[in-house]
Amino acid sequence: MSKYDYVISDLPIYKAALNDDWDSVSELFKKDPSLMTKQITYWWETPLHIAVGTDRSHCFVKKLVESIVAVGPKDEQNSDMTRVPNPYGNTPLKLAAWHGNKETLIYLLKVTRDLLPDEEGVSPYSGVAGGDLITLTIMAGFYDVALDIINMHPNIVLEYDRNNQSALQILAQKPEVFPSGSKLGFWGRLIYSLIHVKKSEGTTEAKLNILFRIFNKWNWNLPLWQPPTGSHNTDLPSHHRPLPAPPPSAAFIAGFWSLVGYVAPSIKKIHDIKINHNTSQLLAERICKIVLETGRHDITWNILGPSIATAVNYGIHEIIEECIVTYPGLIWYNVGGFYLFLAAIRQRQERVYNLVYQMSRHKIFAAVELHDGDNALHIAGKLAPPHRLNVVTGAALQMQRELQWFKEVEKFIEPSYKEALNNDETPRTPRMVFTDEHKDLLKEGQQWMKDTASSCTVVAALLVTMAFAGAFTLPGGNQDDGKPIFLTFNTFMLFIVSDAVALFSSSTSVLMFLGILTSRYAEDDFLYALPKRLTIGLLSLFMSIAATMIAFSSALALVLRGKVTWVAAPLVIATSIPVCLFGLLQFPLLVELVKSTYGRSIFHQQNPRMIH
Repeated sequence: MSKYDYVISDLPIYKAALNDDWDSVSELFKKDPSLMTKQITYWWETPLHIAVGTDRSHCFVKKLVESIVAVGPKDEQNSDMTRVPNPYGNTPLKLAAWHGNKETLIYLLKVTRDLLPDEEGVSPYSGVAGGDLITLTIMAGFYDVALDIINMHPNIVLEYDRNNQSALQILAQKPEVFPSGSKLGFWGRLIYSLIHVKKSEGTTEAKLNILFRIFNKWNWNLPLWQPPTGSHNTDLPSHHRPLPAPPPSAAFIAGFWSLVGYVAPSIKKIHDIKINHNTSQLLAERICKIVLETGRHDITWNILGPSIATAVNYGIHEIIEECIVTYPGLIWYNVGGFYLFLAAIRQRQERVYNLVYQMSRHKIFAAVELHDGDNALHIAGKLAPPHRLNVVTGAALQMQRELQWFKEVEKFIEPSYKEALNNDETPRTPRMVFTDEHKDLLKEGQQWMKDTASSCTVVAALLVTMAFAGAFTLPGGNQDDGKPIFLTFNTFMLFIVSDAVALFSSSTSVLMFLGILTSRYAEDDFLYALPKRLTIGLLSLFMSIAATMIAFSSALALVLRGKVTWVAAPLVIATSIPVCLFGLLQFPLLVELVKSTYGRSIFHQQNPRMIH
């Protein structure tokens, strides 16, 4: 006999919990109810722990909990089985959040009550257990559920998980759920702006009851959200009272967006993104409000401060803004040895740095010295971290972005700091720091510019030759008096105009690329001069290729003149292929050049809200 024989004998229960197969073990549980709470694995897990760990055993979880409650407590543990952790401290609630099992998590929140004031035991909503629950819920992306947990148990935001992180600190690691971290393209941003989402949509009690109604269609037969059963306290606080039923409009809106999900899934996806953005912002606001209501500086500083430090690294200015508005003193929180805005400069997080435009005394923070004598301009002169340097394409544009940062900080710095020496072994001014730190990037940018210009010059020179020759070798030839034979044809005029455009644009392109090749490649040239030449060169090269293809199509149409259209038509259509290929290959670079050089500056006031 082995002490692990029970693992084999209880294997049917394990498989049933794993596969959501309640019917195969229901009779077994009726004969021996103790099996419902028995540890059946090597890791001493109960059937409830096994079922919660899957993403499909929703019915098994519900039936098991109902059966345990119906049988009645056989001992103190079984009375609240959903609060009992396994030997590793993982409660069913935590396992559901950990495995991203939203439906089961919502159900377990419904049936898992908190400890009463005079009751002994460990609450699943406080201490490390509570910290684990709320942080894992946020990690799983269940922001609406996290907000409802906080509304029912506000003090849970003051707890830390087993990794010593708070709920707000975990939220600060999720840039994609805030507008600042959105990666939508032009059309996505347009649709995003047109979608109206109420601030509370997707986060209210009504949404939970809508979810329960949806689950009822799957034969869950869940009642609307109510206080947990088995509570002996009839005078429940407000956050434990039954949630109101949703208005008919809420169900209509949910149904409408479900339909949109089938018809236009991309629009539904953008709608869900906007709901997540709203919910995450509400979550941050609610956490900050609860923390401040404690009235204690140490709690506020120790929860909001590390969250700010994390948000700086991820560039989530919304969390930082909310924290500073809640507690302005946090503007002096030390972020890795730097004050807040100096850390933003060091990390090249422009959205965080832009908060200085929402302050009445921004120059003070731009001029603060550190212990080693560096001021803000010295920090701006240092090379950006690699992950921030690579947000733009190519060494030349990276050099341009670094110069933009240096010039931006230089605008706010006091004149006396522009030439201030730091405390290095060889004292350096900010400009000296910039030159020393960026010498390798300068060489890479120079080589990138030369390689690009050289390749494009060859193509442009060939187009110049073709366009010039085309002007003197007209299709159809000339009459005795020198006039072109097809002079009266409209297609011939199209050929002449397109050939002329091709010649002028290719010549312009050659001149621009030669200007790049003969440049002195000074640091400041990368800010505007070189990107401008490259932009004009690429645009004119694109125009030249397009015009050349039009000229070729026109000449082909004149020569054939409708005699063999089955040959001419495909050839004319094929002339668009080079233009399309050039656009696909070079258009992203061209867009980035135009946006970086002529577009709106990355440094600007993001909203009129004053934070300090």
